[in-house]
Amino acid sequence: MNSGLRKEIINLVASGLLILILGRLTGYTLELLIAGLAGWIGWYLYNLTKLIKWLDKPTKQLPKSAGIWDELYYQLYQLYLRQRKARKKLKNIVDRFQSSTQALPVAAIVLNKNDEIEWFNQAAEGIFDLQKAKDVGSRINKLIRQPVFTNYLVRREFKETIELEFNHRQLAMIITPYGHNQFLLTARDVTQQRQLDDMRRDFVANASHELRTPLTVISGFVEALCEQGDSRIKVPLEKIQNQTERMQQILDDLIILARLESKASPLLHDPVDLEELIHQVYDDAVMLDQGRHEIVIETMPASIMGNRVELQMAITNLVTNAIRYTPENGLIRIFNNIDSEGVHVSVVDNGIGIMPEHIGRLTERFYRVDPGRSREQGGTGLGLAIVKHVLDRHNATLYVKSTPGEGSLFRCDFELFEEQKKEKAA
Repeated sequence: MNSGLRKEIINLVASGLLILILGRLTGYTLELLIAGLAGWIGWYLYNLTKLIKWLDKPTKQLPKSAGIWDELYYQLYQLYLRQRKARKKLKNIVDRFQSSTQALPVAAIVLNKNDEIEWFNQAAEGIFDLQKAKDVGSRINKLIRQPVFTNYLVRREFKETIELEFNHRQLAMIITPYGHNQFLLTARDVTQQRQLDDMRRDFVANASHELRTPLTVISGFVEALCEQGDSRIKVPLEKIQNQTERMQQILDDLIILARLESKASPLLHDPVDLEELIHQVYDDAVMLDQGRHEIVIETMPASIMGNRVELQMAITNLVTNAIRYTPENGLIRIFNNIDSEGVHVSVVDNGIGIMPEHIGRLTERFYRVDPGRSREQGGTGLGLAIVKHVLDRHNATLYVKSTPGEGSLFRCDFELFEEQKKEKAA
C-alpha cells in the first residue's frame, strides 16, 4: 500500500476516534460526526476543484496541499512530464517523417479510415493539384474520379499497383495500410516510362513488319536456287534457307508480343472450353512431332474465361517447347484439372530438365538456358515470353518445376470464375 494512502487512512481513523471520544464526553456524538464528515467532504471538494483547474492548464507550479493530495499532485505531475516528453519525441518522429517524405519524388498522401486526406507531400501537390486549405479533410475519391480507382478503394484489396491517367499523366498508384486504420497512398508519374515502352513496342512491331517482306523475297529466291542449283551450292543454300525461316519465325513472335502488349487485356467473360482446346493443341502437336515422342493427354470438363486464340497460342508454345527439348521416344503429357485453388493446365515431359538458377528467367525475351542447343532445336527464345504475356492478360500465373536430367513441369494456373466458386462451395 502507498505510504501516502496509509497515512491518510491513519489520519481518518484517528479523527473518527477523536470525534467519538469528544462525543461521549459532551453528549453530542452524532452532531460531531456530521460536522467532521462535512469538513472531510469540503476538504476533498476543495482539492478536487484545484486539481481540475490544474489539469485544465498544467504548469510546473503544483497546487499546495497536504496528505494524500500532495502525493496525488506529485504523481500526476510526473505523468504529465512523461507524456510531454513522449509527445515531444513523437513530434520529432512525425517531423522527420514529413521532412523525408517531402523530399521524395513520389507523391505521398496519408488517408484515414474514411478515405479522407490528412496530409500530403509536395510531390502530391504537384501531381494532384492539392491545396492544404481546401483539400485536407476531403475524401480522396472526390479528388480522383476514376472508376478503376473507385473500385480499388471499395474492394480494399491493396496488394497490387493500379495505373490510371490523371491530369494528362500516367500514374502508378498503390495504397499501403499502416498504424491504426490509416493508409498511405503513393503515386509515381510513369508517363515517360510508358511513352518509351510505346516507342519500343512500335519500333519492334514496325521493324518486324518491314523486315518480313525482304526476308520473304530472300526465302523465295533461295528456294528457287536450291531447286535449280547444282550439288556444290545446294548445302549452303539449304543452310541459308533454314536461317531465313528461323528469322521469319523470330519476326512472327516479335509481332505477336507487340500485339499482346499494345492490345487491351481481354474481357474475362467469354467461357473457353478447356477440354476441347487441349484436344486441338494435341492434334497440332502430333502433326508437328511426326511420331518422335509419345504424347498423351488426360482431360476433364472445365472452362476458363478469356480469349481462345491467345490461350491456345500459350499452351501450344508450352507443348512445342516440350517437343523441342525432349529426346526422341520421350514422354510428353498434357492434362488439366480443377481444385479449390483454380483451373490448371499442365505440360509434363521427361526431357533434359532445367537447372534451378535458370527457372526465374525463363520468361525473359531471348533468354536461353543453352544458347547453342536452343538454336539447333529451332527455338526463338520468345515462346515463354509470349506465354507469360498471355497469362498476365488472363490474371493467371505460370508455375515451373524442373529436375535436370529428369524432366520439367510447366503449369498454367487460372482463377475460378464465380459459377465455379459457387459449385466448389456447394
